[in-house]
Amino acid sequence: MDHCLDIQARLKQLKSKLPSTVSLVAVTKYSPFEDIKCAYQAGHRDFGENRVDSLIEKAKLAIDSGMNDIRWHFIGHLQSNKINKLATVPQLFSIHSVDNLDLLQNLIKRQEQFLSATKIFLEINTSGEEEKGGFRHLSEIKEAAQMLLQEGQRFSFFGLMTMATIRTDDVLAEAERCFSQLRSTRDYLESQMNISLKLSMGMSGDYSVALKEGTDFIRVGTAIFKGE
Repeated sequence: MDHCLDIQARLKQLKSKLPSTVSLVAVTKYSPFEDIKCAYQAGHRDFGENRVDSLIEKAKLAIDSGMNDIRWHFIGHLQSNKINKLATVPQLFSIHSVDNLDLLQNLIKRQEQFLSATKIFLEINTSGEEEKGGFRHLSEIKEAAQMLLQEGQRFSFFGLMTMATIRTDDVLAEAERCFSQLRSTRDYLESQMNISLKLSMGMSGDYSVALKEGTDFIRVGTAIFKGE
């Protein structure tokens, strides 16, 4: 089968498994721009990128190709020294990976530089793994939420994001634990702060668990672009 048609077939098959309430972010970390065009031509609009420089390059190619309604999601680790670059990305829909208070403060200081209003997910470390970023304590999560709600004129507090445990012998059980914890944190914030929040959780290997736990966004790349 033609490579482009193959991508489109996998994309269609995956979307057929998703409730209408769930948005699929097609992760393009290892994919050339031509693969993105294939998915776009099949009607897909939400794409996620892990690296700021790659996102800038692909977003420019998208604009040059007339893909003006594409929605970019930044999903990788964001360093404060990359904020100015990220602000230049056209059609930046959301940032899924705001993982500490210092980063959030730096983003808010520079929010006027962003080309478009951008939705913010706070990244929560539900696995407890030291190599991962993310908020760990409820007091800090609440402080970040208040900061966004009070000072985020260009940003909106949109939801919470997490990644399941990497080092484990039982991937799906750990995914269930992590995703359930994120859902509970979301429910607590909604009840305490009278807000409505989305959940971003689930990747190629564990999105089925995320669906059961009520996610609103899944982030899938390999299953679409590599067929694994």
